[in-house]
Amino acid sequence: MTYTGRTLGIGLMEGRPFAFYLLCSRSFPKRRAIVRENAVYIENLTETDNPYVSYPVVRLLEDYAVVTNGLQTDFIAQALEWESPKKALIHVLDALDYERDDYNTPRIAGIIGGGGRGWLGFAGREEFWVKELELKEGKAFVTATYNLGFAEMEFPPFETEEGLVEKVMELPFENKVLAIGVLGKENGWGLAVSPRH
Repeated sequence: MTYTGRTLGIGLMEGRPFAFYLLCSRSFPKRRAIVRENAVYIENLTETDNPYVSYPVVRLLEDYAVVTNGLQTDFIAQALEWESPKKALIHVLDALDYERDDYNTPRIAGIIGGGGRGWLGFAGREEFWVKELELKEGKAFVTATYNLGFAEMEFPPFETEEGLVEKVMELPFENKVLAIGVLGKENGWGLAVSPRH
């Protein structure tokens, strides 16, 4: 199995856009996801002065869902009020750049909305990209902080956001801690989180 760190994917299942976040961690496995209205936060449960291990991870807007591995979540959500998803990712990821921790952890971000399109972005120490993607039925476009780059994968079928989270927790990556799933619905977004393992 591969260690990917924080993993993020966007895709399409039965015509509905979905996004997921999988937290894999060696250094800080004691974390949980907290849902507050239209947002989800990762809370670290281990004492540390590391500023990067607790952060907003999901922000649900009327037209878009934003998923990232850091404080860029809220900045991207704000930028979507006045610019396109692609520009929001470019501007915010370029401004914040990678995390200044011991591992130079990349910032990753994804956006899904209506119309069958999605966006992924990556800001690393030596790599920066933002992609606008045509989502494909039964597949996910995925990126991660480590060892994955940009990948397209077949995604196992699911019917609900809870089912999405179950499938994410079955992905063949090491040191899984928790997963979050967002699924497009007729009246907004469905949201589910896995309990901490």
